[in-house]
Amino acid sequence: MSIFVGNLPFRAEQEDVAELFAPFGEVVSCSLPLERDTGRKRGFAFVEMADEATESKAIDGLQTVELMGRPLRINKAEPRGSGGPRRSGGYAGGGGGGGGYGDRGGSDRGSTDRGSSDRGSSERGTQGWEDRSRFQ
Repeated sequence: MSIFVGNLPFRAEQEDVAELFAPFGEVVSCSLPLERDTGRKRGFAFVEMADEATESKAIDGLQTVELMGRPLRINKAEPRGSGGPRRSGGYAGGGGGGGGYGDRGGSDRGSTDRGSSDRGSSERGTQGWEDRSRFQ
């Protein structure tokens, strides 16, 4: 089991987080993930302690603690990829298939008409371009 530490100040270091958990038992590991593009801290950490009883004690004992003026959110870490209901939907269309711009019930992938109503467009999709330019 791992502990998620959220709302972490960006200036907090690994040692600061480990010190916070040390009174509850041995801290096996502590990591502060970085943004891939910028290398900046992401504002959260993962802490692993020697055993589950120690981790549970730490989670309960640190519920109202602040670090560098920020109230921390501390709970059990979810297994990777189990984001729950927040990850459903999005661009994929949610129901498998994922036909390009969302599943439109059998629309042809080669079609240039992106779900708009029939405007009498030609196969190359050039009809109606003049009409759209008047809105600029």
